[in-house]
Amino acid sequence: MNRPKLTRRAFIKSLGGGIVCLSSGCTSLRFVRGGRGRPFCIVALPDTQIYAESYPDIFIAQTQWVKNHKDEMNIVFVVHEGDIVNDNSEKQWRNADKAMSILDGVVPYCMAVGNHDMGPGGSATNRDTTLFNKFFPVSRFENEPWYGSHFGDDNDNVYCNFTASGMKFMILALEFGPTDELLDWANRVVSQHKDRRVIVLTHCYMYSDDTRVGEGGNYSPREFDCGGNDGEEMWEKFVRKHENISLVLSGHIINDGLGKLTSTADPGNKVHQLLANYQMKENGGNGWLRIMKFVPEDNRIYVRTYSPFLKRYATDEQNEFELHYEMR
Repeated sequence: MNRPKLTRRAFIKSLGGGIVCLSSGCTSLRFVRGGRGRPFCIVALPDTQIYAESYPDIFIAQTQWVKNHKDEMNIVFVVHEGDIVNDNSEKQWRNADKAMSILDGVVPYCMAVGNHDMGPGGSATNRDTTLFNKFFPVSRFENEPWYGSHFGDDNDNVYCNFTASGMKFMILALEFGPTDELLDWANRVVSQHKDRRVIVLTHCYMYSDDTRVGEGGNYSPREFDCGGNDGEEMWEKFVRKHENISLVLSGHIINDGLGKLTSTADPGNKVHQLLANYQMKENGGNGWLRIMKFVPEDNRIYVRTYSPFLKRYATDEQNEFELHYEMR
């Protein structure tokens, strides 16, 4: 079935329920509020490292925009794709804390630890995340009803749960270049929660040529002293094994910083894998963030890219697209 393209105006209007207007006219499709039919959004914050370093007001503009539009757009979760800061310094973590604190008690969120978030000066020469855990410790989240659990004693690798439109979800956040031990833990967590639709959040996974980061690829964890598994290894050792993983989100890679790939896992389910990173653009990224609107009635995820700083959408095919996703 060929579906008319959902315009940005209709995209915003449809989020709160009611009649959805499509580009070819107005369609009398009424979403049920609070039921399986109500659309909901997950917002992804790509690499904010330059904001934390030099443009903290842009970082704040992103999270303040989420807070301001939480009810209107039914934003149920925010994910940070890693490289929260640039040099792993106390000052930059204070900037990140100030921005992310805007979401506390408003929208659930979790963060993937990036290579710039670990090691001396953000070098990833080791996996020291002392400052990340100073500002975003387990104790900050553990009493939240949506916080699941964590690996080991710190908050570097976590899973969080939420329910939207009658569907049970899990966000599983894994640090840059997860080790085999971490992937073993991730396999156990996903296997133990087969009733949840799992979204994997990690810093390095997809490359900008629409493939997974693999052996010999630029910016692979193998190029860093901390080592760890790259995207292709994560697919082979973890993602492809599970029927309840549907989405993988990552940042890290530059070039144009964009990529998408849909693969079939061993049980036969489709897994959408998305890269978004804007750090190489003016002002460290110009505030671009990703809005993923899940529309159960359409069995679609409508992906849009918006900048609260520029107050406009990016409308090219790499930044505005839709994914088939069974929800009914």
